[in-house]
Amino acid sequence: MTPLRRLQGITYWVIEDPAEIADFINSNIRKEWEADLRSVGRDPREDPWLQTLYRRKWRLEVVDADRIVLNPDFMNYVDTERGYRFQESLAKRRKELRSVVETYRVVIWPVILRGEDMLLADGYCRLSTLQEIGISEVYAYLGTL
Repeated sequence: MTPLRRLQGITYWVIEDPAEIADFINSNIRKEWEADLRSVGRDPREDPWLQTLYRRKWRLEVVDADRIVLNPDFMNYVDTERGYRFQESLAKRRKELRSVVETYRVVIWPVILRGEDMLLADGYCRLSTLQEIGISEVYAYLGTL
């Protein structure tokens, strides 16, 4: 069972048990990340982040949103062949998410952080949407080695 938690008016689906968080990230979320890498012509088996996932210890925490570090490789990603710009896509998705969060109070998942440096691994749209509407703390799954 995945409980709901509220923080600063936002409702989250959360997994509290560290072993269940690890299982969720190493099965469900990992597949998404692998597909993302394949879509840009990279081999997921050679990705340094994915190579560390199974060794990470995961926990749920409330984190000050301003402490979260954005990956400049993600933020500056452009694929001219497909006409894709990460920041443009993020702005569009943020507008859509903000609408459903404010209108329907949609339930969201925590963001995912690399615990040793607070680098955002997953949740760019959620984080930027929450910051845009003035939310200063977020639920996060932190994975540390």
